[in-house]
Parts: sequence; C-alpha cells; structure tokens
Amino acid sequence: MANTVPPGLRVLMTRIAILLLFIFIAGCEERTSESSNQTHSLASIDLSLVERIVDRFQKVSQDQSKRTIFTSETLHISTENFLADPVEEQFHLMKDHWHEAHNTFLAASFPLFTDQDQNIFKIDAWPIQGGFLDYLPEYPHSGIISDLTLSITETSIRNQHGITDAQEVSLGFHALEFLIFSRAPVDFIASGDGITERRRLALALIARLLKQDINSMFTESEQVQNSIQTNLNKSNMLEVLKQLLHWLHKRVQFLFSEANSISSANTSHSRFSQSSWSNLGIQVKVLSDMTNEQTAINRLFFLLDQKTSADYRQTLAQTTDILNDGEPNEESLARVTLLLAALGIQLGDFNIVLENGTP
Repeated sequence: MANTVPPGLRVLMTRIAILLLFIFIAGCEERTSESSNQTHSLASIDLSLVERIVDRFQKVSQDQSKRTIFTSETLHISTENFLADPVEEQFHLMKDHWHEAHNTFLAASFPLFTDQDQNIFKIDAWPIQGGFLDYLPEYPHSGIISDLTLSITETSIRNQHGITDAQEVSLGFHALEFLIFSRAPVDFIASGDGITERRRLALALIARLLKQDINSMFTESEQVQNSIQTNLNKSNMLEVLKQLLHWLHKRVQFLFSEANSISSANTSHSRFSQSSWSNLGIQVKVLSDMTNEQTAINRLFFLLDQKTSADYRQTLAQTTDILNDGEPNEESLARVTLLLAALGIQLGDFNIVLENGTP
C-alpha cells in the first residue's frame, strides 16, 4: 500500500514549499530601477520628509501608549474588583479588560523607536508553559502556585520569569491570560485553602506588575523618541531613517513568525483566549496606519524603489482584507503567512537600498 501523508503535515509541507518558491522568485526578480536612478531618488530625501516620518511614528506611538497605560490600569482595577467579588459578571468583565489592554499594547508596541525586546519579554512573553505557573489537570501539583517553597512576592515572581527557558513565564499578559481564561471564578473564591489564596495573590500581583512594567516601558520609549526628534538634523537623518526601517522590518518579520505559529495549538500567541488571529489584525492595521499611501513613509518607499513601493502597497492591502474577513481557515492562514513573508522581504529591500545608497 502506498504511503500517505497526514492531512495536517501535507498542508504544512505545501505552505513551506509555496513560501520557499515565493521567496526564491522575489529574490531573483530583477530591479526595474537602475542604480543611478536609485541614487537620484535617494538624493530627493530631505530633512522635511524625515521630520514628517518621525512625527508620524511618534504620534502613533504616543497615542497608542496613552491608551495602553489607561487600559492596563483598567485591567488592574478590574482584577481587584473580581477578587473582592469573584462572581461571573466580574469574571467576564476582567476577561474583556484583558482583551482591551492586550490589544492596545500590541498596537502601541509596533511603532517603537528602539529595541524593546527585554521589556516586551516581561510584558508579552509567549508561548508559555501554563503548568509552570499553575497546575494542569494532568499535573495537579505543578506550578509556582502549588510550590509552597516559593513565596508569591514581586521578587520571587520576577526571578522565576524565564528562569531556565523562555516559555517559563510568570509575568505579563499571558501569565494573566492563563489564569483568567483557564480557570473558573470558583478557583479564586477565598476558602482558607492555601493554594487558592496563593492563586489570588498571584493574579493580583501579576496584574499590578504588568501595569508597572507598561508604564516603565513607555516612559523610556517616549524619552528616546523625544531625544531623536530634538536632535534630528541633516547630518543624521539617514541614520534615523535606517533605524526606523530596521525596527519596522524586524516587527514585520516577527508578525510572520506569529502567523506561522497559529497552526500549532500549543505555540500560538494568545491560545488560551483564542485571539491569536485578531492579534495579527491589530498589528497589521497599525502598520497600515503608519505606511499607507497618505503617509510620508510611503513617499520614502517610492523614492527608494518605485516598483517595490507599489508591490508593498498591494501586499499590505491584500493582507488587511484577509485579516478583516473573519476567523481563519487553512487557506486564509496560509495566504496571510505568505503575504507577511512578502512584506518582510519588501521592507528588507527598502533597507538594502537605503543602506547602499549614497545621496
């Protein structure tokens, strides 16, 4: 009898094959612009254009940061209200406030000016091993909450975060997500049970530390943004552009990884709340707000490479349309993954032109 490939593996193999073909074609495609034309276009980049790009990044970042600080405070208050009165209504409100705070954080973290990997790991580390924090049905005594040798304090919770592996998460949105979406209100009702009390302490503490870390991250980011804007001049404007495009490229590459993880039940971004697909939509919307046809950075893309600029706009529009079209199926997920790979390649091409150009 002929060997058969399991359907799930066949889909994955097809997606990988298409992706590799797509990348190969994109890499081999000839440029329509000659090197001399690129140099001429780079010479058209002036300080006023760079100032408008920096202003746009800063405005989007500041607006979203303010919202995130507010929603994280709301989530913290909602958590305290639930613990004071652990009923279904308060439980559902807490879940809603988690979604709102997480969504605004994703939007705010996209246009950051600096590498925030360390801060983001404290705030939005994923994927996570749920059993590292609290018990799982198959492991009823697992997790920090069940380990009576560990105190539920800020020092302990911070020390345990990523202690031997990046998936050992005790801080941030997804530690909260696991506790909120994998438990029922009864699991938080004060009853004199030591484990329940520790779970209540952990929920309150993680929510408070999340609010604290978000405030710290965006305060630091705003200081960097203000410094860049204040010190922007003709001599450093190309370096600023390179930095902004580098981080934008890095974020889109991360989005590709995020999309690729959705097909696995254990590694997707927000698997406990089942909101990984909407996570992509939120971040792609911010990308569109920052780089669409009405923005200064779109003008920069046009100056760097006209054809890649047109391709980028088309790819971004297609990605947005699919993400706005409801919950995914195998086909839409595969298409979005490929489109995000294409966006990453296109942004990488802009970076190469900017790095190699000498106006």
